[in-house]
Parts: sequence; structure tokens; C-alpha cells
Amino acid sequence: MIQILFASLVFAAFPASPSFFQGQLPSIVQNEDTLITETSSPVFIQTASISDIENLSGGSFGAAVIDLNTGNVLASSGSGIFPVDDPDIFMLAYAVDLMLEGRLSPDTVVSRNITITDEFWWAFHGSRESASRAMWTVGLESVSSWVASRGMNDTELHDIQLEWEGAPATDPSLSSLEDVTQALRIIHSGMDIPAVPEIMENPDMGEGQASSVGQGWDLYGWVDSGQDHKTYVLIAIAPDGRERGLVLLSEDLCCEGKGELAMRLLWQASLGL
Repeated sequence: MIQILFASLVFAAFPASPSFFQGQLPSIVQNEDTLITETSSPVFIQTASISDIENLSGGSFGAAVIDLNTGNVLASSGSGIFPVDDPDIFMLAYAVDLMLEGRLSPDTVVSRNITITDEFWWAFHGSRESASRAMWTVGLESVSSWVASRGMNDTELHDIQLEWEGAPATDPSLSSLEDVTQALRIIHSGMDIPAVPEIMENPDMGEGQASSVGQGWDLYGWVDSGQDHKTYVLIAIAPDGRERGLVLLSEDLCCEGKGELAMRLLWQASLGL
């Protein structure tokens, strides 16, 4: 009885804040910019909305959640033109369109014992040399003309920037949230082609705050990191058949971790839609 009375007095003297019941740390010990406490590992909020991404400092963001079962955008935030560095997502969308029309086979051989599917797989998993070879196969001019024909007027495509010392410099490709979401819809329309989910399987989500995105779902997609931006274009498929498209564009990031945090918030927001 004495222990119960003492506990009651303590609770009355220090009432729990709403964040206590929501699984968050009280704001007095939580850095709202990074969601990292002064003394511990990252703390993830249990719920989020797309407005939480809008309010992040340390970068500019464009974000969208798409219901891929219907094609409708469920929520979006941000506008403008963002760097995407390598135009892999548009190259694959173009290739999927050609595959659906029967004008390109996933088994098309591009070099000795290497298919176009192989090149795209390596490109989507970080090989710029493979991305450059895939671009050589489909053609920068052809992809650019196709993008324009599909009304993606905010997109400007350039060659792949190779990383070896002395490689010729090329301007980064640029695009908007609307154009990237359209490219993602086209890619999703080809998910019944076995090569397409194979190319996009196991996207590298890193070890930071975005690493748990997609837990319990089948996750496919592409992650692109640059000096001051991070891009995520993902397809998430739930066991109950729900299919979500997640797009995060960013620029002027203070640090790579800020892009990962924004992706974590986008995932949390998508679970409530």
C-alpha cells in the first residue's frame, strides 16, 4: 500500500506528457531536427504526416505517396526541380514501356553473356559503369524524346557521371516530383515482367534512419545519393495486397542523414494512408 501511494504521488508530481503515451521522448530531451537524443541512438516517432517532411530544416524536399492499386497520389509535399544525378529511373521506365510493347526483350544481349536486365540490375545497385552501358543501349536521345512525348516536361536528362579519376564531367539530370511519380507508375505497370522486380529488388536503404523502411512489406526500388541530395523511388507491396509508391526528392541537404530521416518520416506517413 505504501509503494502504491508513493507511486501515485510521483505520477501526480510529474504527469506524463502526450508524447509519453505516443511512444516519443518528451521534447525537452529530444532534438526535433534529428530525432536523436543527446545520449542515445535515433528515436523514431510512431506516427508522422507529410507535413513533418515539409517542416524539416537542413534541406529542401519533395515527397509523395502513391496508391499503386489505383494510381492515385494519396499525399504529396514540395514542388520545384530536383537533382537526380543519374537518370536510371527514367531509363528503366522507357525500357519497361518498350518491353510492354514487345520492342525490347529483357534477354537482349548487350555484351558477351550480359543482358540488358543484368546491366539495369547492376545500375540500380550502384554501378555507374553499368548505368552508362544501359544508357548506351537505350540511347540518351531516345529516352529524352520519350520523356517529352509522355509530357514529363520538367525532366532534363544527361549522361551518367562516371566516378573514375579524370572522367569527363557531365551535368546532373533534373526532374520534378510529378515526373518521377509518372515514371514510377510506368515501371509499376511492368511488374508482371519478371525482369522488372528482379532489377529493383533489395534497394540499398543503408544503415541509418531509413533502414527499417518497408519492414513486413516486399520492397523494390532505387536509391541515389549525391553530394547534397538523396533520392528514393520505391515500390512497397504489403501481404494484404496494398501497393504503395514512395518518392522522395531532395537538395541542399546539410547531411546524408537528413535525407534518411525524411524517408523514414515518409514511410511512417504512408502507413497511415
